[in-house]
Amino acid sequence: MHKVKILWVDDEIEHLKPFVMFLEERDYLVKTVTNGRDAIDLILEENFDLVLLDEQMPGLDGLSTLKEIKLINSSLPIIMITKSEEEGLMEKAIASQIADYLIKPINPNQIIMAIKKIFHADEIRRNKIGEEYSLFSTKVNQRLFSKPDWEDWVDIYKEICNWEVVIDEMNDPTLSQMHFLEKKNCNSEFCNYIEENYPRWLKSDDRPPLSYDIINEYITPLFSEGKPVYFIILDCLRLDQYNAIAPFIAELFDIEMDYYYSILPTATPYSRNSLFSGLLPADIANEFPSYWVDVSEMESSRNRNEHQLLDAHLNDLGLALDPSSKYVKIFNIEEGNFVLRKIESWSKEKLVILVYNFLDLLTHHRSRDQILQETIPNEQALRAFTKHWFLHSSLYEALKIISQQDAIVVLSTDHGSVKVNRATQAIGDRDTSNTVRYKQGKNLTCNERHAVYVKNPNMYGLPAQNIVDNYIFAKDDYYFVYPNSYHQYQKQYNGTFQHGGISLEEMILPLAICRPKK
Repeated sequence: MHKVKILWVDDEIEHLKPFVMFLEERDYLVKTVTNGRDAIDLILEENFDLVLLDEQMPGLDGLSTLKEIKLINSSLPIIMITKSEEEGLMEKAIASQIADYLIKPINPNQIIMAIKKIFHADEIRRNKIGEEYSLFSTKVNQRLFSKPDWEDWVDIYKEICNWEVVIDEMNDPTLSQMHFLEKKNCNSEFCNYIEENYPRWLKSDDRPPLSYDIINEYITPLFSEGKPVYFIILDCLRLDQYNAIAPFIAELFDIEMDYYYSILPTATPYSRNSLFSGLLPADIANEFPSYWVDVSEMESSRNRNEHQLLDAHLNDLGLALDPSSKYVKIFNIEEGNFVLRKIESWSKEKLVILVYNFLDLLTHHRSRDQILQETIPNEQALRAFTKHWFLHSSLYEALKIISQQDAIVVLSTDHGSVKVNRATQAIGDRDTSNTVRYKQGKNLTCNERHAVYVKNPNMYGLPAQNIVDNYIFAKDDYYFVYPNSYHQYQKQYNGTFQHGGISLEEMILPLAICRPKK
């Protein structure tokens, strides 16, 4: 094991022999010199891990010696030891990149703690975080055993996402694997919970806010404040991705956080239409049949009328806005720049809806693009990519402009995504939807340990064209494959981010109400 090698520079080093012995007894290698010039010569000859440097020495003083050492080895940690507490002196030392400083008279424990902060901080932090994670894991399992309700599940998922930030910073493979298994266990229990409770939620007020509640519960109450409301939907945004960009939003706004559940399936044609219309998909199909197309056209056609569904919903609520709501969907840079050119003129609008589709497009393209798969191999990379995109996006620039207006921003999403790792077979006819996390079709069959089988779509608020129509939703991190194309689907989709099924990541969604900082 490598022993830490220390150079101690002090013109009164003879008086410090007990301290040197104290360090040597603890397996540190210590060399001593009495002046700055000898210290510089020794550093040119030998490699050291740390320098303890007296600030007040005759000849070349501590600050001058510090500058010379940094010219030789800029990364060598230096602890300055001084009799002076003068603020200007410390500022100069800190500006010269000292690792720490100690005020005389010093004691042995001070020195040890300063050394540990430099060389053992990661180990100490890793051990402490390991203990804290074990405590978190124990508490989560206790909560799972006590049958959590929907609010408990929100809290559990928030803690899981908070831990992912810590684990990303630690870069500890063992802790990452522990967290992966913990989240997998939670998702398994969450899927069982949803399967038991979701149909009941659709007939009860004892439930979480769902997609079709958002306009009525979160958007329209803000109109009473007499300020423009920007409702921004960032399609396919998971809570952990939101957490990656939240610090930058918090620099612009005071944020009030809330959470809601996506309806099933957690797919754009269903969840986003439900969000804007205030209706379940079955009701949309009944009330607006021209907006609800056949399953074969679903992915490309069912979201063409979101603005019309929103205006109809507002009219049903007795809210005829003047001016009427403004709706912009952003797929590319040009459309993002259009928003930036127009946004200052929207400061007198009642309601502006901006739908950014980048993250949803990213997850879809990733399953087909080798470069994207290599760039975003895991969830940590997805969070980092989201942060990078946001900081260079027109959305961030738009938020900066809005923060200067007397306006309110509600930033949310329609569904999340989950990294799929396990294939499960599904069988359906040729008209079955080609999605991999949910399927709609006739006489579908699946492994019901891996999926929720919906025999009666009406119980799930879903439309059915005939009595043999049904749906299946993948649980956990499963994705559907056909028996005759098993290996082809596995090669294409394994390890990709998908949505439409049941998981914490897809269903529990962030909703941030943002007001400009005063």
